[in-house]
Amino acid sequence: MSANDNTNGKKPEEESKALPFEKAKKSTAVVEGKKEAALKPKRKITIGWVLGMIILILIAISFVLAPAIEAFVGKRSSDGIVFGTYGKEEIKYAYGNYFYDQVQNYADQYKSSGVDQTQALYQIWKSAYDSTVLFTAINQLASKAGIIAADDVVVRAIIESGAYHKDGKFDVATYQKASAETKASVEKSIRRGLPYQIVVDDIGTVLSSSAEAAYIADMASRGRSFRYLGLEAQLYPNELAAQYALQNKQLFSMMDLSVISLDTAEKAQSVYATIASGSTSFEDAAVANSLDSYAAEGGKVGQIYYYGVVSNFKNADEALALLSAKEGDVVGPFESNGAFTLYKLNSAATQPDFASEATLASVKAYLATSEGAVIDTYLSELAATFAAQAREVGLDQVALDHDLEIVEVPATPYNAGQSSYMSNFSYTDSVGLLAAAATGDVQKQLFQAEPNSLLDPLKVGTSYLLVETGEDAKDEGMESYLSMFYNYYSGSQNQQDFSQALYSSDQLKDNFLTTFLTVVLGQPT
Repeated sequence: MSANDNTNGKKPEEESKALPFEKAKKSTAVVEGKKEAALKPKRKITIGWVLGMIILILIAISFVLAPAIEAFVGKRSSDGIVFGTYGKEEIKYAYGNYFYDQVQNYADQYKSSGVDQTQALYQIWKSAYDSTVLFTAINQLASKAGIIAADDVVVRAIIESGAYHKDGKFDVATYQKASAETKASVEKSIRRGLPYQIVVDDIGTVLSSSAEAAYIADMASRGRSFRYLGLEAQLYPNELAAQYALQNKQLFSMMDLSVISLDTAEKAQSVYATIASGSTSFEDAAVANSLDSYAAEGGKVGQIYYYGVVSNFKNADEALALLSAKEGDVVGPFESNGAFTLYKLNSAATQPDFASEATLASVKAYLATSEGAVIDTYLSELAATFAAQAREVGLDQVALDHDLEIVEVPATPYNAGQSSYMSNFSYTDSVGLLAAAATGDVQKQLFQAEPNSLLDPLKVGTSYLLVETGEDAKDEGMESYLSMFYNYYSGSQNQQDFSQALYSSDQLKDNFLTTFLTVVLGQPT
C-alpha cells in the first residue's frame, strides 16, 4: 500500500449572496453511487488566483476563437517550441510530434465539450504538456530497460488498433484501400507509443501479496460509528442578532443589482459612455463585454445585501454610491478586486424587516463570517452547557429539549492517511461537520476514546460539535469486496504513484508557463 494513495444543504437566500466574479460551484465526490457536497470557504484573492485571471484575460484579448492552434504557432517556430526538459531531452512542441498530437487531441475534446475555447486554451496546452512530460520520462525508462517496439508486436498492435476495422474486426480490404500516408501515420503513432504502453501496463499489472491485500481489507472493514449535535451560528439568539442589525443598518440595506466587470479602467469608462448616451442598454453591454459569470444574464445579480457587495470594492467608501443611487441609475466604474465594475440599480436600497426570520438568518451568517468572535463566545459557552447536560441526561434528551437533530454517522474506519482504499468521514457524514473536524489529532481522539463516550466540545470553523462515540464494528462485506478487487485497485494506484513520482522528479525542468505566455500567446514577459 502506497503512502501516497489519496486519489480520492440549504440553498442560501438570494439576497444574502456575495458578489464574486465567478459563481461558486459545489464540489462533489462520488463513492458507491452517493454524492458528497463539500463546503468551500469564501474565495481568497491569492497570487495564483490573480495569475489565473491574467492568463484568461490575455487569452480573451489575444483570441476570439482557437479552433486552429497550428495556425498561430506553426509558423512562429519551424524548429518547434521548447517548454522544458526531462533529463537531457527537450519537451518540445513541433509539427507531427507527440506534443503536437496531444494538443490536437485535447483541442478536439474541448471543442466537442461545448466549453468556451478561449478560456479552454490554457488547459489544452497544459494537459498536452503534462502528458508529454510523462511520455518522455517513461520512454527514457523504457529505453534504459531495453524495451523496444519489435516488428511483430507493432503488426499485432496495428491489427488490434481499430484503424482498419470493419464491423468490429480487422478488414483486409479497408487496410489495402488506405493511403500510404495513412498507413505510415498509424504505424508511426503505434511504434512511438508501444514502449510507453508496455511500461505503463507492467506497472498496472504488478500483483500485490495476498498478505498485503488481507491486511488492507481488514483495516478498511473495521470502523466506529458516531453521533453528534452541531451547534451553528443560527442558534445565536434572534434578539441579539436583531440588536446588532439595528446598530449596523447600513450593512443590511437591500438592493437589486446588475453588474458589468471589465479588465481596464479605460474599457469600463468607454462602456459606461455608451450606456449613458443611450446607444446601448446596460444588459446588452453586459452580454457583449462583461468578464464575470453574470454576463449571460445581462449582468443580473439579483437581491443582495450591502455587505455582500461592499467587499468587492477596492475602496470601500465608494460603495456608498450604491446606497444613494435611485432605481435605474448606472454608477461607476469602480475599481474592485482585479477588475473595474459598473453597477445598475434595478431597485434602490431599502431597509429589510429586521424581525423576519430570513433577515435574521442572514445577519447571523454575516456575524459568523465577519464578526466571528461574537458568535464564538456565545457558541462556546452554549456547547459547554449542553455538554454538561448531556453527561447527566444523555445526548438524545439535550437534542429533544432544544429542538436539535442528532446526526448519525455509520461505522467509519480510521483513515489517517486518507487512503483511497478505505472510506472516510467525507462519505459517511451526511452533514459534513464531523468530516471537517476530523483531521490530525482530532481524528485520533475520535478513535482512541472509549466506545459510547461523550467527548469535550469540538470546534470546527464557526461551529461547535458535541460528539458521542459509538460501537466498533466490522463490515464483512467490505472486507470480502476489497480482498477480491484489491489487485485491480492497487494496479491503478501504482500507475498514479508512478506518474506522480516522474512528474515531481528533479529531472524535470519546467518552463511551461513562461513559454506559454511569451511564445504561444505572444505576450511580454
